[in-house]
Amino acid sequence: MNNAPIDSFWKLVSDNADQLRSLVNEESVLAQELLEEVQDHLADIDPHLTVFCARNEAGTGIELVFGCDGYSQSIDTVLFLVAAAPKLEDIKVFAFNPRVEQIPEAIEIGDAVLELDELFFGLRSVGEELHLDLYLEELPMLEDAPETDAALMFLDVIVGEYDLMTRIHSVNWLDLPEDPLDHGLKPLIELRQQFDLLRPKCPLLGEALH
Repeated sequence: MNNAPIDSFWKLVSDNADQLRSLVNEESVLAQELLEEVQDHLADIDPHLTVFCARNEAGTGIELVFGCDGYSQSIDTVLFLVAAAPKLEDIKVFAFNPRVEQIPEAIEIGDAVLELDELFFGLRSVGEELHLDLYLEELPMLEDAPETDAALMFLDVIVGEYDLMTRIHSVNWLDLPEDPLDHGLKPLIELRQQFDLLRPKCPLLGEALH
């Protein structure tokens, strides 16, 4: 892998660490320009790379969470990028969105709001592969619809982005039947428990690095 774009990216982050630490407190034109520059540098490394910046729970610093927008072929790039991160005061770097204990009741993207109780699922094990069927009453026609993005964000916080990409072989989008419970479907809030029961027991290559 060519290290030059990665070295250039971390130099940009290091040179602008103070401004990055202030981004979560106050939005400004300059801050937006910096975020766009950060994303442009990530695209030079891999066009699928993403970064999310948020203040940590203690409020004393920020967290940079890197992902690859669901493209499993870019997992190694994320791991390599995070492994190459320098030590930065009050900035912690993570690979992939982790599970969260407090699952949100709703996720808002733009003008669209998707509530957790609108989603139902079925999880099937075929050999060593898990297949997830996701049911929504008003199924979006476009793959990049905000409702689709919100549903995937729910999956990230329930299962974890890394497990979602490496443990679930396929996600199928289906129209919600009139009586989902009668069809054997379960509310999405129950996915974590069922996933943990069915997930492959053998660790996958690279998991130890995450």
